[in-house]
Amino acid sequence: MPTSDQSSPTTSLQPPSPALPSVFDSYICKEPVGDAHLLIHNGPDEYTALVSTLQRSAEHFSEKNQLRILERIQFEKARLHMTNGEWNRALRILVPLWQNISWRRSGWWPLLQRVDLALQKCARHVKDADTLIAVQWELLNQSLTPIQESSIDLADAVKDIGPLEGRPRPKLRTENLLSCVSTGFAFESKEGNVGVPLKSQLVLTSHTPLSSHPITVQQIRVAFEGGLKDIQLNHDSSIRSKRSQGYVIQEAHVENPGLEASPSAAGAQRIGSANLELAPGDVSIISLTDIPRDAGELEVSSITLILNEEDFDLEILATDNEYMQQEYVLVQNGMKPKARRISRNSSAARILPKPPKLDMEFIGLEKENFVDEKITFELNIVNGEDDAIDVSLDARIFEVKETAPSMAWVLDDKSENPLLDKAVGSNDEMQRQLGVMAASKVQPLKMSLQAPPLPGECRLEIAGRYFLRSDPDTPVLKTMSIELQFKQPFETTTVFLPSMHPDPWPSYFVSQDAEDDTSSFKGENEPDGLIQRWSAVASVRSLTSLALLLTNVEVEIVHVENEAQLRSWVYAVKPSAELPPNDVREYHFYLDFQKFDLEDRRSSFVDSRLKISWSRKDSPRQPTISYLAVPELTVAFGEPRVLAAMQEQPNPGDFVQVDYTIENPSIYNLTFSITMETSDDFAFSGAKSVIVRLVPLSRHSIRYNLLPLVRDAWITPQLRVYDTQFHKTLKIQGTGGMKTDRRGVGVWIGKANV
Repeated sequence: MPTSDQSSPTTSLQPPSPALPSVFDSYICKEPVGDAHLLIHNGPDEYTALVSTLQRSAEHFSEKNQLRILERIQFEKARLHMTNGEWNRALRILVPLWQNISWRRSGWWPLLQRVDLALQKCARHVKDADTLIAVQWELLNQSLTPIQESSIDLADAVKDIGPLEGRPRPKLRTENLLSCVSTGFAFESKEGNVGVPLKSQLVLTSHTPLSSHPITVQQIRVAFEGGLKDIQLNHDSSIRSKRSQGYVIQEAHVENPGLEASPSAAGAQRIGSANLELAPGDVSIISLTDIPRDAGELEVSSITLILNEEDFDLEILATDNEYMQQEYVLVQNGMKPKARRISRNSSAARILPKPPKLDMEFIGLEKENFVDEKITFELNIVNGEDDAIDVSLDARIFEVKETAPSMAWVLDDKSENPLLDKAVGSNDEMQRQLGVMAASKVQPLKMSLQAPPLPGECRLEIAGRYFLRSDPDTPVLKTMSIELQFKQPFETTTVFLPSMHPDPWPSYFVSQDAEDDTSSFKGENEPDGLIQRWSAVASVRSLTSLALLLTNVEVEIVHVENEAQLRSWVYAVKPSAELPPNDVREYHFYLDFQKFDLEDRRSSFVDSRLKISWSRKDSPRQPTISYLAVPELTVAFGEPRVLAAMQEQPNPGDFVQVDYTIENPSIYNLTFSITMETSDDFAFSGAKSVIVRLVPLSRHSIRYNLLPLVRDAWITPQLRVYDTQFHKTLKIQGTGGMKTDRRGVGVWIGKANV
């Protein structure tokens, strides 16, 4: 509805206009308060009110996290200060806004240019030279610079602000502004080696418009993380560069890196020179050659551009990896360079250890190695470097699954360096210092390994550590390893058989006084108990693929329980008896056991092993002694036993004599019922049934003559020996040449002689 003309903000700001009626409709919206410049020109209260309103708006949108509208409000607030002549207040708003504005990251160049021009205007009024130079550096980017007929020069950034106190030296970061010169770095390969030249390219790209003056960079510093020294390139206008396909290509002239300084040393850097003048639109590619000193990851940490103008110095620092990436490297393809695209992090490379030129060769190491064997071989060290080297060796044994072998250096008394040519260390780790080796020199060494007593596997590693005499700061490592497997050269099957001792037993009825006459012929510790003889048959089978020489085979007693005196004899083994691969040899032994005391009838338990002395036939070495386990033998002295023994006959077609000996080692009078059963395989002569009574500590033999009715077969006489006192049937035990199975003791009947 119409209302009367009332007092309003508009009427209070300006006199009534003839174009405005005194009565108007205000039921839809209130009358606008007018433009900001009208408020400012009409007094400070309106200016303060508008600033306060913008401040509250900024706080509101800040709470809502609406960044872009907040940046717009800040910019309007700075413009409001500029309109009112508050240049310092406007500068305090524009500087942080310009440094962190999101419009730059979004590529909103017209809006960013408005902020740059406003900041430039404020900086001129307050004579802020550092800000003027920074803004001018961004405005020189062709994306922002307005088209002008006159050329644009960076040197004019502070020309019209009058005299300055001191020389401005602003420091800018590429991630905080739109730089008119971009830097990139690319390693030509993603991997390199210590001490081997590594090629890279430093790319400078000018983004200034064609109307601007060339930019001259006085110095470039490239800093690295890793085993590479920093590089400093100084501008040298006398260096000629060539242009090809839009690129300015040149090779940086860098001085010798100085091998005495390490990359981690303070102030360690390489200094070189290049032509660093950039015309508008130039893409300058500077080729570099570096020598890494340490293995590991290598990456560019920063690139710094330093400009020295007439009135100021400027430093532009790039540390963000995003601003140092290069999408391509320029490679020489015939006479023309060709851009090769990079799909990796161009400013990073992996530095591997220097490829060693130290050769190591094992000589005399056999393909098959066996337990208990002492292995001696040669190790030739060859210096393949072009310079003398200082070498030390480390020998280690890894991955030991069983007992570890022991190793030792075989030192030579004729060593050229007797003080350095020495070995130290434990059985599984040794060191040896060889000293200085001239180029192409061959150093022979000898090493011995004592194989473990049990089969197993291990890895022998020889590490050669050296450095060139001309480059002592670059250690080089050469490692060589071999897998060693230690096998058992033999397997054995040992069988113990009871046997008849030829000596008579002592009489139970002879008094001790009668034996005193013979005591003078015995020692004080000579045993006088019962004697038992056992025969051992050891079948030794070769498990190797080569022929072996067996120099001695014997049974060695390890332990005897219950104080039994033991004596053993071994059939003679021919010296250097050959054992072909996978062949079997049998060896026979007699073992005699005798108690110290005649009254001691406890059973004895004998632990023994087979001792074999052997060597290789094709490569004879010092004989090796191997021990093979055999089953435990139980020798019972207190129980009667029956032994069957076959007497050899000159004519196999005749009858066979078999003696059955019954032993009574007890203190009782024992009665045995003996019965021989008839058989269709043989006829016999002897007692069919007989009763044998044995006094204590006595034995009795019964002979049977067997006439075989079969040929080329085993016959098994069924003799039954029954102990009538203890009601026990004794088991017949066969001696040598007889077979014992579940049927009894068998006798082999050969073919008759015709």
